[in-house]
Amino acid sequence: MRRNSDEGRHRGPVSDAGHEPMKDAHVVPYLRERLPAFSPTGEPRRVPGGNLNVVWRVPGAERSLIVKYAPPYIAADPDTPLDPSRLLIEARCLRALGQGGRLNDLTGAAVRPPKAIDLNPDVPVVVMEDIGPVPSFGRWLREADAEALEKRAAAQGRRLGAFLGRLHAATCDDDRCADAFNNRPMQETRHAVQYQGVADMLRKAGVGDADVLGRRAETLGRSLLGPGRCLTMGDLWPPSVLIASSTRLRIIDWELAHYGRPLQDVAHWCAHLWMQRQRAPSEAVARAVAAHRDAFLEAYGEALGDTKDSLWDPAERRDAAIHVGAELLVRAVGPFQAGYVYAGLDVEHSAVRTAVATAAEHLRAPAAADVLGR
Repeated sequence: MRRNSDEGRHRGPVSDAGHEPMKDAHVVPYLRERLPAFSPTGEPRRVPGGNLNVVWRVPGAERSLIVKYAPPYIAADPDTPLDPSRLLIEARCLRALGQGGRLNDLTGAAVRPPKAIDLNPDVPVVVMEDIGPVPSFGRWLREADAEALEKRAAAQGRRLGAFLGRLHAATCDDDRCADAFNNRPMQETRHAVQYQGVADMLRKAGVGDADVLGRRAETLGRSLLGPGRCLTMGDLWPPSVLIASSTRLRIIDWELAHYGRPLQDVAHWCAHLWMQRQRAPSEAVARAVAAHRDAFLEAYGEALGDTKDSLWDPAERRDAAIHVGAELLVRAVGPFQAGYVYAGLDVEHSAVRTAVATAAEHLRAPAAADVLGR
């Protein structure tokens, strides 16, 4: 796969001037030009669930492929601009963690991202292996056989926690990694959409000290734009974690990866585990989520080794709780409610009110909310 000379440098906003937006009809001709050895056997089908990018699955004679296109806007909301260089960051992560990459020893059969096959930085489009129609973590929890679900969920938690701990430890205070994974445009977008919106979300839910708590979240958002400590996946939530088998995880959608702070992975995942547990369809699923969380945190802490005290000082633990609060809000009453566990629920719904109350407590007393505690 060709490597572009601009790949390691941060780019400002990019338009698709000179490039026609990629449509369904363009995908097969594009693959024939870029990958002549690939023999498509059918029409491309859009993979559902993507908001930022357009993703197709293309069947082939020997294998199917995934084609991912990043337009200069949010794919689900074309009126909202979004820097397409996000896809270059994703491709860079796939290469670094893939065969021959500098971080390849962190992965293995148990946990890895998809393999990158081709990158066209000018469009941009990345072609990658197709993991297949396997369930995401959230779907797997709800569809898996209830027998021994708790034990299996804990095993998946150990795999994910160990991988994430190795990733954070191996890239801790690494200047080369910090330069290669500078993804400031996406961080600025998250700051604007998530942290700056906390006060409005709390006011919408009728929280009296919304302004005070909102300022606390916004302060964290600004601090996260500063120098990072390790490479983070950046968007670790259930749709990004695929259960390929009982012993294999595949982590997808690395476009928000950046050299940041560990809370942006760990607190993010823990916030989503809280939501998955709260909205679990049965006690068996709720227990499985709890078992996964405990195993995840234990394996993560062990994998950090000597870097744990440095990466997770009291300030990081406090800020992790603030992030949990912000993530609960953006999913329960914010712009990311649609398509997730609170979709369609009114602000007065009991589940939404509980989520808002929990978020507010994390924001009010972050030092008391130990995200890493079990």
